[in-house]
Amino acid sequence: MHETRLAAVPFPFTSTSALTGPSVGTARPLLLDGAELDRVVEAISFQFSDLQSSQRCFWKAAWMLRRHGIIRLRGAAGPDQIHAINAEVSQLLEEIESTDHSRLESLAYLNLPERRVLKGYNQFRDADRAVINYRVKRPDGRSGSDAGMIDIFHPERLSETLGQQIHGCLQESLIQRLLLASSLNGLRVKCRNLYLNQGVQDTRSYHCDGRSLKFKSFVYLSDVQSLADGPYCFVPSSHRRRRLWWRNARCNNNPGLGPFEFSQLNGQSAIPLLAKAGDMVLSSQRGAHCGHPQHPDAKRAVVVNMYQR
Repeated sequence: MHETRLAAVPFPFTSTSALTGPSVGTARPLLLDGAELDRVVEAISFQFSDLQSSQRCFWKAAWMLRRHGIIRLRGAAGPDQIHAINAEVSQLLEEIESTDHSRLESLAYLNLPERRVLKGYNQFRDADRAVINYRVKRPDGRSGSDAGMIDIFHPERLSETLGQQIHGCLQESLIQRLLLASSLNGLRVKCRNLYLNQGVQDTRSYHCDGRSLKFKSFVYLSDVQSLADGPYCFVPSSHRRRRLWWRNARCNNNPGLGPFEFSQLNGQSAIPLLAKAGDMVLSSQRGAHCGHPQHPDAKRAVVVNMYQR
């Protein structure tokens, strides 16, 4: 099977002071853009309905995911599903931003900027009900906080209706079969999330989510058509390049660098995953990835599934 080769092009910022901010990394990859980006993303894109109807398409998608660490699935959720979820999300945002949280507090843990009920990812993931977590600036002033993002853990628990809609758009049965075919491992859903980004600029630099086998699916609830929208960015094939891991690990003893940061990506290419509402991005979380800083007026909503052994 023909392997798509990736070529680097200059990083296409148009307003660096507004979009970049401080970065933990010291050598970022070059982002593909224009016709080259279109060509590369098209090579890893599949119509979701084709995965359901064609074994040839299913196995090609599994192979591409294994090879490149990322694929895009068009039309994983229909317009009616997306509209219904967005209507629920709009109502939820109004309630979060109001002064009356009595109903929400009966359904979820509210981690507001001025009042933190739970602390740490493990507590959020293992909570017995939904967690509505406002991400805030780090106390030590380090970058990469995703401050301003609302990260809702277990959103399917907020209401029966929302739960049905989320389960419907995540297509878990087919995605689990696809991950089994690609990774040769049976993976289960570990956590579901709803990411609500509004003008988030202090994003974490390129990193991986640990070295264990882990995938995430992202169903876009809104169109992400440019860098200003804050797309998910990924360095293709970085999930299986052990030398790249080791080179970065050796540099991560420097102050301010965590063990899973990719600080040495000079000479690498990354792709911003632009997509329409209803499309799904499926990604190996071993690979180097980040969320691109948004324009201050931009909004993005994504439903996320995490799969682990």
